[in-house]
Amino acid sequence: MKNKLTAQQAADILRYHVKHVYRLLHLGAIAAEQFNGTWIIERSEVDRVRREQDDSGRYHHGKTRGQ
Repeated sequence: MKNKLTAQQAADILRYHVKHVYRLLHLGAIAAEQFNGTWIIERSEVDRVRREQDDSGRYHHGKTRGQ
C-alpha cells in the first residue's frame, strides 16, 4: 500500500483541505477508486496533480475552469 494514499494523505501532500480533494475526486479531476467507502488514490496521480499546480498551489484541471 506504499503507493496508495487516502484523500487525507493526498490533501496533506497537495496542501489542500481534504474537502477540496473530495470535490476534485467527485469532479473526476483526480483519478481514484473507492474501497469500502474510502477513496484510494495512486501516489503517481497525486504527483501528477502536484506537477500541474501553479505557483499559488492551484490545480487548473479544466473541469471547472472559468466558473
